[in-house]
Amino acid sequence: MVRSLYSTAIALFLFFAGAGIFFAFAFENAEGGRTPLAVIWTCAVAPVLPVLSALLAMDVWSDERRTARIESLLTVPVKERTFVLGKFLGVWLMVMACALVLLASSLVALAVYAPAALSSQKIVSFFPGVLALAMQSALWCAASLAASAMFRHSAAAALVSVLLTCVLPRGIWQAVLEWAPQGRMAFGEMPLDAQTYDMASGLVSSGAVLAYFTLTVLSLFFTSKFIAATRFVGRGANSLRWSTGIALSLASALAVSLIVLFIRLDITMEMPFVGHGEYTFSARTRNILSDARGEINVTAFLSRKDARFRSIDHFLRALCAEADAVGGARIKIRYVDPHWDVGAAERLVRMGAREDSLVFERGRRQAIMPLRDGYGERICASAILRVAMPPQRKTIYWTRGHGECLFDVYGTWGMSDIARDLARDGYRNLALDIAPGTEVPGDCALIIVAGARSDFSRAESGWLDGYLRKGGRLLVLLSSSDAGGVASLLSGWGMRAGSAAIPNARTLSGTDVIVSDFSSHPVASPFAGSQIVLETPLVFAPSAAAEGSGADRVEFSELANVGEFCVAAATERGAAAGNDLAIRPTRVIAVGDAAFVMNGQLGAMANANRDFFLNCVAYLSGTDAITESGTETDRLVSGMDRRDRVRFAVVSCIVLPLCLFVAALGYTMYIRRPR
Repeated sequence: MVRSLYSTAIALFLFFAGAGIFFAFAFENAEGGRTPLAVIWTCAVAPVLPVLSALLAMDVWSDERRTARIESLLTVPVKERTFVLGKFLGVWLMVMACALVLLASSLVALAVYAPAALSSQKIVSFFPGVLALAMQSALWCAASLAASAMFRHSAAAALVSVLLTCVLPRGIWQAVLEWAPQGRMAFGEMPLDAQTYDMASGLVSSGAVLAYFTLTVLSLFFTSKFIAATRFVGRGANSLRWSTGIALSLASALAVSLIVLFIRLDITMEMPFVGHGEYTFSARTRNILSDARGEINVTAFLSRKDARFRSIDHFLRALCAEADAVGGARIKIRYVDPHWDVGAAERLVRMGAREDSLVFERGRRQAIMPLRDGYGERICASAILRVAMPPQRKTIYWTRGHGECLFDVYGTWGMSDIARDLARDGYRNLALDIAPGTEVPGDCALIIVAGARSDFSRAESGWLDGYLRKGGRLLVLLSSSDAGGVASLLSGWGMRAGSAAIPNARTLSGTDVIVSDFSSHPVASPFAGSQIVLETPLVFAPSAAAEGSGADRVEFSELANVGEFCVAAATERGAAAGNDLAIRPTRVIAVGDAAFVMNGQLGAMANANRDFFLNCVAYLSGTDAITESGTETDRLVSGMDRRDRVRFAVVSCIVLPLCLFVAALGYTMYIRRPR
């Protein structure tokens, strides 16, 4: 009956359009994060399922009651619960068929516009999410069936079922958050959303599964009793009405008791083919884990109700499994809830750790990582490096006084984020005032000139030139050709910078440029298949100094290109002589954008800018072994530019829903045609 209704075509259009909108926005917002694609899709579809269930089930019983067909239906020698179960299975299977069609269409759209996002995904990774949707949709269909049995008008049944399954739970939860002083930190995430996220990521809660099953059976029991109550006609049926009400009350009390018991005896199981198998660690992290020895204790010092607890638990499990796989250090994970594990929390506080932090310990060495700074692969790998390896004693000096971007500024235009990453890797960040007569610090690993807007004086340029002639290392981030900073100095070291319009460049915002062409240079080669984003970059070309010969010859190397335009370059002088005479060669790297590692640019984390900068620093400082890709491979990267994003949104939100609506409408008209 449902497939022959015109309202079914409208319900399908609303479902596919709503789920498409949620998925398109969630996919864009999650780019650069660690949430798996299967979890994003499941969490985008789950809020729309109650509406679809209500619209498909609203006519199942209400139409029978409105047309009085229910009287002849109940004369058949079949029990009410059999009718109820049959109608429930019909609606539920149709809802799941719609979910599977939506999954197939979403995968096709991703394969066309964002193949990079699907490259590391397996179809089996969506299986837990489909199970989560099946579990929730069973309850929504049963509740909608009960509402349809209560009302003669289908619109009233649909409205009540949406209120019961969607508006009421979320409204109560929002009211609790507004009422509680601690809000979300005291109660955690919305249970429906948390259970969907958990199960879609491979964690199955026995309490949640049994609770959904109990509520589904209770809803079907209510439906069968509502249908049976239509037989109670006249004053003589009062006792039957009272007994039905008592039965419903006792069934509700039993269901609540069972749900409380299931939650108290909850057991969480991890699906072996999902779980931490979604994480693929970078070469740098695997090398650090394999080189580390001994036992490393990792303590997650945060409340279990914290919204981050779930993803942190998944990540630490994956990190422990990776350490076992490479045969390195043995990682043991502990969880300390400051509200319950008072003794362990006191020990961590005395150690200097604050709540909401990760603590890495090996013997007497320790590293404390506040969660406000993140908890990703690079941060944890650097913490393991600090507790398991000998510490580095290198200092990076940042010039100032020429309008540079400063490493101790925490705003959008500062570079505190990347400076913090350098500190985690064992470097010290200090400011440098260049003045005539100033000696080069003995612990100087390299000097960074980050986006200087005014030119260096002749004396300052001479000081830097003298530093480079003694085997110095320089990293220059240029913002424009007019305010060159040290642009005039670069021509003497093998490169010249200039501005040029880059035609047909891929872009995200319209002004930036997506760079995906990297050379075979040790800095750039690990980024094959990755991309960095530069804002209106300058281009580089070899200068006259790179055309000479002999011991003073400067070798020019392109690092990153957009078509025929070089946007990042490196020069080196004395490499051959250095091998023979143990002379430290001079190295200079220039990137045509000063903003590509600012805090605002790194906030999205949807590119390899951070890792490209850190590889430049490692190469210049002489830590060549670290010039392997440290890009966190568990990050979601779509690889779409602005045009592809718009097309993906239009196809997901409009084109596919319209096509399915036309198909469903045509099928309904075919079924209802005159015979």
